Parts: sequence; C-alpha cells; structure tokens
Amino acid sequence: MLHRLPSLLLSYLWSSRMEHPVNKPKIIGYWFNEKKCQKFGVAELNAECKRRGIELVKIDMSSPMEEQGPFDLLLHKLTALFAQALNHDRKAITAIKMFENYIGRHPETIVMDPLPGVYRLLLRNQTYNLLKQCFKHDDKVFTPTYVELSTTDLQHNRMLIQEANVTFPVVCKPVTAGGGIEAHEMAVVFNESGISECTLPCVAQSFINHGAILYKLFVLGPVWFVIVRPSLKNFYAGVDGCFDINKLAVEQETVHFNSNNVSKADSQSPLTQLDPGDKKEDLPKADPAVFNRIVTNLRDALNMDLLGIDVVIDSCTGKYGIIDVNAFPSYDSVPNLMEHLVDLLVMRMNHSALSNNTSISESKRTSIHITSPDHPQEDSGVDTG
Repeated sequence: MLHRLPSLLLSYLWSSRMEHPVNKPKIIGYWFNEKKCQKFGVAELNAECKRRGIELVKIDMSSPMEEQGPFDLLLHKLTALFAQALNHDRKAITAIKMFENYIGRHPETIVMDPLPGVYRLLLRNQTYNLLKQCFKHDDKVFTPTYVELSTTDLQHNRMLIQEANVTFPVVCKPVTAGGGIEAHEMAVVFNESGISECTLPCVAQSFINHGAILYKLFVLGPVWFVIVRPSLKNFYAGVDGCFDINKLAVEQETVHFNSNNVSKADSQSPLTQLDPGDKKEDLPKADPAVFNRIVTNLRDALNMDLLGIDVVIDSCTGKYGIIDVNAFPSYDSVPNLMEHLVDLLVMRMNHSALSNNTSISESKRTSIHITSPDHPQEDSGVDTG
C-alpha cells in the first residue's frame, strides 16, 4: 500500500484545491491615447477597479503584449490608432497588428469591444451603410441620405448627389470618424460648388432640420443614457422663396464648424440659436421606446457594448435620424460613469460564456435616463421590457 500513498496524496491535494480555489484578482488591460486618458479620467477608473478588487494595467504598445499579460479583459479606444494606420503610420500599423495577434492567440480574453464592430464604425460611409440596412424596415428610424465625394469636379459631384437622392443643404464630414479633432471638422454646404471648400474625400449627408436639439445616446451595455445637447439650427436651401428665412441661405456661404464645440452642454454658438420663424415650431417629443429600439438593434448588429449614438428628430416628419455612431465615446455628463462601466466589465468577465442574444435581451430591460440642462437627471419611467 505504501507505493500508492503519493498518488493518493496528490489526488487529495488536487481535490482540496478544486474545492477551495485561490481567488486571483481579475486583470484588465487598457489602452487609450493620452488625450483619452486625460479626458476620460483613468485615475477614477483605476480607483473604482481597486475598490472592486480588480487590477487595471495600462498596455505599452511598444512592448510585446505577451510579456504584459495575461489579461482577463481588454478595454481599448483604438480608433485614433486605426486612423493613423490608415494613413500608413508604421508604428500604428505595428501596434494594431500586435493587438490583433494577441487577441487571436488568447480567445479566452474578453475584448471590450470586439474589433470587427469597431472597424465598421471607423469609416462613416460604411457606418451609414450599416445603419441603412439595420433600419430599412423601421418606419420611425432612418439615416439621412449620403454620398462619398472625392473630387472637385462639379459635374461628377452633381451626378453622384442626384443618384444618391442627397438634398441640399448637406453636411460634409470627414470619411474617417475616429481620427482626432479633424474627425469633427464639418461644414454645412448649400450647393455643389461649395463642396470644393471641404476637405476631400468627405461624406456629404442631407441636412435634417431638427430644431437645434441633438440626442446623444450613451450606451454602457444593458444601461444607457440620453443626453440632450444643443445642435445646429435649421438651414434651408436658397430656393422656393426661402431666402428671407435664414440669413446664411441668402449668401449661400459654406458654414464651417466643429461638431464637438457646437454640441457642448454649455455651447453659446450662434449656430445653435434658432431663427425667430423656427422658434414657433412645436418640436416632436422624444419617445424613449424608439431610442431603446435604436440601441438594441445597433448592439445586436455590432456586437458592441460601448457606443455613442447621435440622433436628431426631423422637425417635419417626427422621424428619428441617426447621424453618427462612435465607439467608446466620451460619456460626458453621464452620472456615476465609472460605477456603471465597472459594473459592465465585471458582468462581462463573470458571464463571458453568455451568447450575444442573451446580452441583447438584457438591453431591452434597461432603465433609461434622460439628461438635459433643464433636467440634470431624469428617469423616463418607461418600461421597455
């Protein structure tokens, strides 16, 4: 019997270890560029993680990730790096490949958010194509018509605009959506000749009058918030006697603006001040159930949890126009942000085996919070389950 003792002892020790596992702290590896680190408040995120017994580790993109892991979860804002890679920046290309290779070698590591969805949101034309497909059967939600323009040839642009059913005025936006400040440099253009004043290539999207109100949907998995922000006032094409409605339409001058600045909570830009004739309009009231449908469908289509969705409500039709979607947005003005974010990260680490369908069903039961200058935090009270 003596020769069996070692094996029996090993068996006992193994079973004891299985019954009383050692609780190792979860490790989250993150990468944001310096601007995101400062704006997002990484110190607050780190403090909340520590409070939950989670270790937060910043990834050094200049060193092999294998030597920095293993990680239970990767949290990232890679869009600026992707934009640099598209411009043939070798360091950015190397870093992206390293990140992709690490994910490929470690399928057990959860990625917030999966790269295929992030890639879809990097270029606005492919984002709008996705939106068009997602909501083609929804009679309340739409994406304003758009076309990609890459030349100053007026005749060619006229043909492309007509074929895409794009109507003036249009908003010209950079094709790349995640390239830093320049991604937010836009222009309202009133005719084909004005396109030449925009940085090309660009996406030209029909401008929708929306009473200078923008709804920013900030998504954190099954919890999301509606933040009401100022937006561009109504603009009209200089036809059909509309010249006296809007001074800018009289001159037909291109209006250049930075979308971040215009839509800040405390924005005092003249571009957000409605003209007297437009102030008389009764704007359609927002329906949280429609917002919930937008969030649910996009989470499903992209398999993503960290999203910013910009929505306007057409002053004439009352329909909901999605004008932009961003990966891992700023979440500016979202209350208790770090608590909600770490809740989501913990949920994903604890339930990594859940299917995407399960996570989507969770989102349908979320509580909706509407925040505006007049109502700092207001629960809609609508049960969307």
